Amino acid sequence: SFSLEEALATIGEKLCVELSLCLSEHGHAPYTPERQGILKGQILATAHPDNTVRKLMESRINSYMLASLESTQPKTPPPLPGGLAPVGKELRELAVRFSRLVNFNKLVFSPFYQKLLQSVLSSPAENPSGDT
Repeated sequence: SFSLEEALATIGEKLCVELSLCLSEHGHAPYTPERQGILKGQILATAHPDNTVRKLMESRINSYMLASLESTQPKTPPPLPGGLAPVGKELRELAVRFSRLVNFNKLVFSPFYQKLLQSVLSSPAENPSGDT
């Protein structure tokens, strides 16, 4: 089973290793254990729903998905919001699949939605007092 905390901890470890290698290749001082701990903590903190970085990424993903649904040109996806380039391919694939699902839902269930909406919209006109 998937564990977000374990995945983020692994990402933090790998990132610290890569940073240490990169710093040494370019002749910079090594990445201190204290800084590694801070970075790993910041990465792990994104698991919490109230984390600022997480909220920002969720907002950008939601905006992208909405823009994808509202797009009049399905062959041309909307531009990715800032910071989403590393997951751009996956996000585009998800947007395409989600759009297909929404369009399928519209095709299959629109007669039911139409009847429901007509009854809801016509109810206040028939009953102006609001009593049901």
